[in-house]
Amino acid sequence: MKVLLSGYYGYGNLGDELMRMGMEDFLKRYKIDYTIALPKRVSKDSVSRFNLLEIIGAIFDADALIYGGGGLLQDVTSTRSFLYYVTTIYISLLMGKPVILFGNSFGPVKKPLNRFLLRKTIKNGKVYPFPRDLVSYRYAKRLNKHTELSCDPSVRYLATIQILPEKTFEAVLVPRKVENIGKYDCLKRHFEKVIVCPVQYSDVETAKKIAQRLDAEVIDNPNDIQNVLSIILSSKFIISERFHPTLIAAYFGIPFISLENSKAERFFKKYTDRREFFAKDMLEFPQRYEKIVSAPLYLKTQMDKECEESFKKLYKILIRIKTLNIT
Repeated sequence: MKVLLSGYYGYGNLGDELMRMGMEDFLKRYKIDYTIALPKRVSKDSVSRFNLLEIIGAIFDADALIYGGGGLLQDVTSTRSFLYYVTTIYISLLMGKPVILFGNSFGPVKKPLNRFLLRKTIKNGKVYPFPRDLVSYRYAKRLNKHTELSCDPSVRYLATIQILPEKTFEAVLVPRKVENIGKYDCLKRHFEKVIVCPVQYSDVETAKKIAQRLDAEVIDNPNDIQNVLSIILSSKFIISERFHPTLIAAYFGIPFISLENSKAERFFKKYTDRREFFAKDMLEFPQRYEKIVSAPLYLKTQMDKECEESFKKLYKILIRIKTLNIT
């Protein structure tokens, strides 16, 4: 059995790299041979995602294509990236190779043509959707009988962390939008020691400006995934405009608040109906702080169970594909 594993991997984005490590752990554990698509080829077991001939060759050699996590099929970030992922899926299908969308979320998709393409993609009988949130699951379930509600692949990697670092920061701030810079001044009234920690390189300049205003330490190398993860785990409170730091917080029971992030709100609906963890503005932070700290969300048991069940289902699908290819 061999698969091509793809996603938004290789760009130093914390969430995508944690998902990649979770997927690779699964493939290695079950001795499934794989090639991984990265921005550039770095070994005999990788291909450049930008080299069409390499991608086609890897699909030809594989039994299936797996997209391992993330909000890939949406056009809010970029129509170009949406079309890239859809095109790769269709290349695989045209070559008779099944496609597994494991731990993905679908949408938002705003352009009519892209909505049509997404619907047609999900409906294909050789596509196996494993959405990680309820909105995506309900959408895919109406179109494809193979649909299974899934974990986020990063949970598989988080489950390998046995010892947590000492809590050395009162709060870690994970920024994204430059227009939110001034809104974080209120943190001075709640925390003495804040560290500003971007989780992808595009957020570094915003992080530096916020850190200067707060007179706080800033991390300027988000590509060091293990260091970024260690900093998040070293914090007593997490304020994040990005999704995966909130997932990490909920998994380990660290108090957090998610800001202006519909992806996080969609994901956590399957675990809790408590809404105090999700805010549109820092103005809502002071009245929520005590409630969050006194009763943080702690989802390790639920996430571990869901993760185990999801990867078992993935393995069964791969065995079925392998059996069909043999016969």
